[in-house]
Amino acid sequence: MTPLSPTADATGPVNSPVNGTVNGPMNGSAVAPGDTGRPARVLRRTAAGALVAGPALMLAGMMTCPPQASDSAADYITSLARDTFLTELSAMLLHYGLIAGALGALAVPGLVRGRKGAWPTLFGALAAAIGLLNVSGAVRDDWWRMVTGRQLPLDVAVRISDTVDGSAFMPLWSGTEMLAFLGLLALSAGLARAGVVGWWLTAVYLAAFVAMMFIPVQLTYVIGSAFTLLFLPLAVAGVRLFQRDRATA
Repeated sequence: MTPLSPTADATGPVNSPVNGTVNGPMNGSAVAPGDTGRPARVLRRTAAGALVAGPALMLAGMMTCPPQASDSAADYITSLARDTFLTELSAMLLHYGLIAGALGALAVPGLVRGRKGAWPTLFGALAAAIGLLNVSGAVRDDWWRMVTGRQLPLDVAVRISDTVDGSAFMPLWSGTEMLAFLGLLALSAGLARAGVVGWWLTAVYLAAFVAMMFIPVQLTYVIGSAFTLLFLPLAVAGVRLFQRDRATA
């Protein structure tokens, strides 16, 4: 007997029919089966859609990044100021891609059944969500760097950029980017441990992470593709959520 279940009294069992229903409404109307699970199903499908949409938006954002000559602050600001349309479009795509991925990540632990892989998946989902949400706000930097690059001398714009990045509390914000990457790694490993996906997903993630350290920033599309592969665990988890939902429908 659960805390919410009625208790029997001296007059007889409580589960007796009342107007043709069992513990139902007094007007005799019956509740359609499955109605109580509909909101949960909508949330699962929304989360699955967000998990797939997040990496897709990230890919679009990386493919529209204005090319830059090097990873120096001067070349970065110059690239942002050169084409304001591409800068704003890329920033918006990346912003909403990060938000979609972060929100969808919170549903990924629901794929795990049993103890195997449960804790790594839970840690990975929480760490990825926190990191991605923080980074999504940092995308706004593209706007003010773009404006300073267009309205101020380049050396002044670089000095402002360096001063902002050197602020005392900035690492508490920008440092969470690594938390997101660690979370995605733990998430993919946890799902593999639980048998939800194969270990190939973890291998692809690690290969993409290593590639990011060696691909020159000038190769915009190549580094954009490698960066998007870091979010592949989210997309695969989204597909698994869709499959799980269809199987239980």
